Amino acid sequence: MQHEYRDSAWSWLVLFCVLCCQILLGGICLLGGMYYIVFTNALGENPVEISWLCSLPASMWFLASPAGSVLTNRYGYRVCSFVGGVLAAGGLSISYFAVDSTFLFISYGLLTGIGLGINYNGCMSAINIYFDKYKTLAHGISSIGNNVGLILFSEFILVLEEHFGWRGMLLIQGGIMFNLCACAVVMFPVKMGSDRDKNQQQSHSVTNLSKPVKTRLMNFSILKKLSFACLCASHVFFNFSYGVFILHLPSYSRDIGFGKNDYGSLFLSHGICNIIGKVFYSFLGHHPRINVIFVYTISLFATGICMGLTPVLLTRAGILAIAGIVGFLSCVTGALINAVVIKIVGFRRFSDGIGMSLPFKATGNMIGGPVAGALFKSTGSYAFSFYMAGASMICSSCLMIYPIVHERTSRRTCKETDIQIVSEKDLRFIVDDTIESTAVAEKQCESDHFLNANR
Repeated sequence: MQHEYRDSAWSWLVLFCVLCCQILLGGICLLGGMYYIVFTNALGENPVEISWLCSLPASMWFLASPAGSVLTNRYGYRVCSFVGGVLAAGGLSISYFAVDSTFLFISYGLLTGIGLGINYNGCMSAINIYFDKYKTLAHGISSIGNNVGLILFSEFILVLEEHFGWRGMLLIQGGIMFNLCACAVVMFPVKMGSDRDKNQQQSHSVTNLSKPVKTRLMNFSILKKLSFACLCASHVFFNFSYGVFILHLPSYSRDIGFGKNDYGSLFLSHGICNIIGKVFYSFLGHHPRINVIFVYTISLFATGICMGLTPVLLTRAGILAIAGIVGFLSCVTGALINAVVIKIVGFRRFSDGIGMSLPFKATGNMIGGPVAGALFKSTGSYAFSFYMAGASMICSSCLMIYPIVHERTSRRTCKETDIQIVSEKDLRFIVDDTIESTAVAEKQCESDHFLNANR
């Protein structure tokens, strides 16, 4: 890709389309708590099964990212985003014909979640290509779309369900989801590299015509990097915690008198604070002196404390405040996670890093829903779910200590190496200057001696 295309006006148009895709993704994957209430009233199944069903789209979103990474590396981010949009829209549309939860597991859970995961990977790869100087800011802005979708769809779901029933609600959402394909059309495929790189590649291909070309679709070697392994383990605990919090927050709020029409204000508080936090963390992460991994870790720890305090502050004002504070702090994973991945695995392995790390998020989501449902079924209270969510989030932050230490050690080693190289260069220059000065002095002495002899 030529450098003039990066950070250009078209790049911001691509960012707008990615933002729209994230709005639709957030309306499905981040509102498991709303769908939990809708499906419980409609199907009357046990809480464990419904919890698993409602957490499945988000889990498949993360789990399908390796497939999205393979598609992106093989066919490009445009095709990847388009195919994901078709799958997500198709899954929601055929959910209209569901008669039980088993059908919804396949259509609403698997197909829709897989489609959103493939589309997400294509969108993030497009931003990684189209932006350079403002890459961190662009990723942060795109992640705001998830929360805009959370705010808009929290009311929209109830309105659709009231007027068209839960089947009609899913069918209409399927039609809206086809806009993912329209947004993907804007992401024109462009190649990275300069003319010099192209000449080198052509020269290399001419030299190796007799050798078969092997394309690496996924770089699994990054899993051997301990910092990246810690990040993946942190994802498991983070999504376990956050999935439980979002899934049971609306139901738990009924204990203090929240009704069907009040859930919108609950998600409004969470979503607006999340948007403000993403803007804040995006600008903070863009600063060259900020250690994004350290900021990420501290924010996760504070989020865990607040989640654990949810049952303690079980009042109308308290639960709105907790929803807002958790929304502000937890958004660090949306605003800075791409910068953290680049910091750990590097720019060229970014797509592989995202693709390999998101299945661990899926693991946390898939475990969190059923465990929280089983815990509620056995205790009859949602309080234990929030205590468990807080402890899990604190574990997530503790796992990021090693990447911080490793990053600082590596940076210190690089500085010492640079100083040593500079010192060696300076010493060489000093020796060269000394030798040159001595040679000039010797020539001058010989010249003076010759003149005196001729006199």
